[in-house]
Amino acid sequence: MIAAAARDASAQLADLLALARIEMRGNVRAVAMLALLFGGAVLLILVSLVLLLLSVRDAVAVLVGSDAIAALIVALPFLIATAILMWAGLRRMSLREVPRGKTPDHS
Repeated sequence: MIAAAARDASAQLADLLALARIEMRGNVRAVAMLALLFGGAVLLILVSLVLLLLSVRDAVAVLVGSDAIAALIVALPFLIATAILMWAGLRRMSLREVPRGKTPDHS
């Protein structure tokens, strides 16, 4: 009777592991498909934004009469945002003044 219970438990454990393996494969496939779709959507959004910026540059070029000036006008907000973010990042990364002879505590 104990031997039969041990065989049944072994068979149930094997079935449970097989089921878990099948479920994991399905989950991995679903996550991979989701990542692929999300990545494709992000790529399409980025391409759309680039095309929008090119269109805005062309429209400004028609109004201003110069492609170079139009490109500078369209790029200026991005340059300002980059400068602000760089300044904030450098300010945050700067080390506090450490007294001489002491080292920062890395614990």
